[in-house]
Amino acid sequence: MKEQIKKTHVIILKGMDYRETSRIITAFSEGFGKIKLIAKGVRKPKSRMAAALQSLVNSEIVFYKKETSEIYLVKEAEMVEFFKDIHNVLAKFNYAIVVIDFLFTFLAQEQVSKTLYQYSLFTLHSINQRKKEELPFILIRFLLKGASLLGFRIELEKCTACGQKSFSQVYFSNEKGGILCEKCRVSNSGAVKISRPIYHLMTKIQKQEKEEYYQETKSDDFKEVFFLLSNWFSYHSHRTLKTLDNFIKGKGKG
Repeated sequence: MKEQIKKTHVIILKGMDYRETSRIITAFSEGFGKIKLIAKGVRKPKSRMAAALQSLVNSEIVFYKKETSEIYLVKEAEMVEFFKDIHNVLAKFNYAIVVIDFLFTFLAQEQVSKTLYQYSLFTLHSINQRKKEELPFILIRFLLKGASLLGFRIELEKCTACGQKSFSQVYFSNEKGGILCEKCRVSNSGAVKISRPIYHLMTKIQKQEKEEYYQETKSDDFKEVFFLLSNWFSYHSHRTLKTLDNFIKGKGKG
């Protein structure tokens, strides 16, 4: 089959040097999902595409798509948005790189989700523009919604075993897909108890129609949520997000 020329907007995820002057790029595209690209000559000093194909930028690309190949040749690339603060402020970079890691790790090759693409772009805009104190909320909301869009949503509204919606103690079970009440927890030894503040924080963020910032939240609460999410992703995908683990260890704040 002949090559087809395609145009799409992309979020550049990662890149690696290839031979003397080229790079292999992994990008999340609006129209074609996660794709691999080869940009020939992009490492030459006078390359016009270099800026548009660096990690953590939003660009528009034109590429040659061929069904017999898994890597597509970039014809043109133009940067749409640079996310200046993400690149210049370490704390913002550390949050944004988790978004990139999530997309790189959990998206299948050429898995198309325009909703996830738009929400990922919205999240990067938010990280770039919002205050440092708001970043944990933005990231948690992204991870919860991203998990839902990719098919492993966390059930937080009711007990996953009996459907009960009110309980004195809350338990979290990766195996059962979310929370358990005290009664159902007895037959699920792998469930872990979570505090009421953590449970309320996660449910509030999951239900949010717009981003909100809760001033009373403690940094240790964020660590516990990140720990639960990290274990959730590991259990359901058998892959880990090393960038998320940095927040659990207290290395990701910047």
